[in-house]
Amino acid sequence: MKKNIQLIAIGLFVLCAYDASASSPHVYANYITANNIAAIQHSIATNTMRTFEGNAAATLGGIAKMARSDVMPSESGNARDMYGTLPMYGRPHLYGEYGDDGTVNTPDTGRSGGDDASRPVLNSMWFNWQHFDEDVGFSNYDVLDTNYDLLSFGVAGGEAQWGIGISEWGFYGGYVGGKQGNESIDINENGGYFGLYSGYNIQNFNLSFIANIGAVSNHASSEFGTDGFSTPWVGAALNATYNIPLDDTFTIQPGIYAGYTWIGSADYISASGDNIANSNFNIFDVAPSIRAIKHIGAGWFGYIGLQYVFRYDYNGDIFVNNEKYTELFSDDYAEYGIGIEKSIDRFNIALHLNRHDGGRTGWNGGVNIKYIF
Repeated sequence: MKKNIQLIAIGLFVLCAYDASASSPHVYANYITANNIAAIQHSIATNTMRTFEGNAAATLGGIAKMARSDVMPSESGNARDMYGTLPMYGRPHLYGEYGDDGTVNTPDTGRSGGDDASRPVLNSMWFNWQHFDEDVGFSNYDVLDTNYDLLSFGVAGGEAQWGIGISEWGFYGGYVGGKQGNESIDINENGGYFGLYSGYNIQNFNLSFIANIGAVSNHASSEFGTDGFSTPWVGAALNATYNIPLDDTFTIQPGIYAGYTWIGSADYISASGDNIANSNFNIFDVAPSIRAIKHIGAGWFGYIGLQYVFRYDYNGDIFVNNEKYTELFSDDYAEYGIGIEKSIDRFNIALHLNRHDGGRTGWNGGVNIKYIF
């Protein structure tokens, strides 16, 4: 009798400790989607800010500014041959709004010449495409094969002297779509986003800020049927970088990124008849980074980079038929990659390929095309 009671107690303990996700994976669809949105938001923020800031050519702009087609031949020297002819308008520190002593030149005395009226209100527009193919892991849950695309379009302008530096603004928007799945569930996600950018540059120091809103429509298919729900989000991020030039062609760029994403969760009756209630998410990202940027030759630039993304999740409780389920947790992850860039007349074209390891494991890559007015 005593032995039977012990066996029953052990059985009850195992039953209580058994992870509900193993038997009811469909109830976590909202949780999975929310965590993917946080990663998407991080990618949107980092790539958008780098595009607004300028990529490799702008980072090495202290030398490349001398390659402008409208400077005196005696000034251009070999720089034009080295970097190629660059368009008239672009990043402030790329084209010489800083004097030789480090002070900010006014519009009518800067090397770029002219007054405010001679400058376009908008200085550039760009298009960015990224594709992600990776495995996403959670605690106590099967790995999900994740494939999605980000399409972004942005416009920049408003360069102006502000204190001892140069400020700039911009706006951007885009589309996100993809699919996550394993043997138990498939989730299709489609949505869009819109945001604003502001940047401030003091020679080698750059501070960037973005804020955006977005929403994703989700359809989760499992053995019970298909559940449909929507997930809105609001995000903001700050990124600071500092360029350390080692010579005329090589720069080290350390940086730190901090972001916050609020994700609104959906409550719904699932196809299985379960009443699923989810609390909203508050997700924080902190990512130190470093990039090495090199002018390869004839206007070609290459760069390698590394960042480590620390994730901090708050809330996100899951209730199924008023019973709280075990939360899923995703780990931090590292991103490292390479890129190459070339300016051709007024176009700047950049390609990159990155690798994720940790809580997200896989590859992503894309292309950025920027036109400078």
